[in-house]
Amino acid sequence: MQGEEDVRDAYAEARSYERDARTAEKEGSDEVALGLWRRYADLKERKGSYFLCMYGYFNVARISDKLSNWQDAAESFKKAAALAERLGEHSLWVFLMHLSCQMHEKAGDYGACRNHYETIGNFFFTRDNFFGAADAYEHAAEIMSLAGEDISRYEVPVDAWQKNYEYWKEHGELDDAAWSLKRVDAYRSAQQRV
Repeated sequence: MQGEEDVRDAYAEARSYERDARTAEKEGSDEVALGLWRRYADLKERKGSYFLCMYGYFNVARISDKLSNWQDAAESFKKAAALAERLGEHSLWVFLMHLSCQMHEKAGDYGACRNHYETIGNFFFTRDNFFGAADAYEHAAEIMSLAGEDISRYEVPVDAWQKNYEYWKEHGELDDAAWSLKRVDAYRSAQQRV
């Protein structure tokens, strides 16, 4: 059957790219490895093998970071995150988005970094995970500060910490509720320092 033969050939081709990329990186040929991982990811995406495509983009991002090509690394982590989201792998999506944020920060692209952190925060907020939301929003505020922006009116982390407080109070976890209020105070102090 022609279809099966094409799949087998694509599979063997991708395995060859993967093997050669690992060998090239081991030998210190990072640029060669980078090109091979890109080919691997492209082939897996064309074939609809999205999880392995994500693995390919992860390796492209990892090597791009190693080569200080942080914008490329950020975009590759973002591509991998989009595939994780497509597959319904939400925890993996959050992880890859955080890595993309780190690369944007290294590249000095604070606007993209902030936007990604806010996207993560919004994701958590809509799922009533107020701790995850508050953490992501505080990261966004930190990036805003690094960019020289005024955070004195950026109240999004406070709102999420307040929701976290209410959640834990309703569930009888008074220690966690009190801790959430301490986080509000800590963030308010950070707002005043700017």
